[in-house]
Amino acid sequence: MHPISLGVYRHYKGNLYEVIGFAKHSETTEDMVIYKALYDDGGTWVRPLSMWSELVDVEDKKVKRFEFVADVSTGYTQHELEEAIRSIQSTLGKCEKAITKLRFGSSSYTLTKRRIEALNITLSLIEGDLKSRYTSESLANELILRPFFDKDIPLMEK
Repeated sequence: MHPISLGVYRHYKGNLYEVIGFAKHSETTEDMVIYKALYDDGGTWVRPLSMWSELVDVEDKKVKRFEFVADVSTGYTQHELEEAIRSIQSTLGKCEKAITKLRFGSSSYTLTKRRIEALNITLSLIEGDLKSRYTSESLANELILRPFFDKDIPLMEK
């Protein structure tokens, strides 16, 4: 058991980081935190646990260097969810292109229409998870989120 949880932390200067693991220093056996930046191009970093957990002076106040923001240990990481969004968007684009070439009312048209609807539901669920997971409005705005499917594709009449 580690003294801190896997998850997202806000650095006292404002940036967000995700703790992805723990390690021991090879020479000193000091406990280390492995984390990645959740901004710009990211990057994976390591820092001694003692530094991670320490208090720092900010404007004559002691504050935590890193403040816990969100637990991601029970689900997918932000990166995994963002990659899923990109893959779904790509598949949606292909389906949107394909449906324009299909005959309205055909079984292929109906199947493609259902796939588009299912992918949009999946996309909205992932987007909702990302938005609820990260309490920072600015982080949610930085995520690559696709608006709901808004093209007019006629529904098949019964």
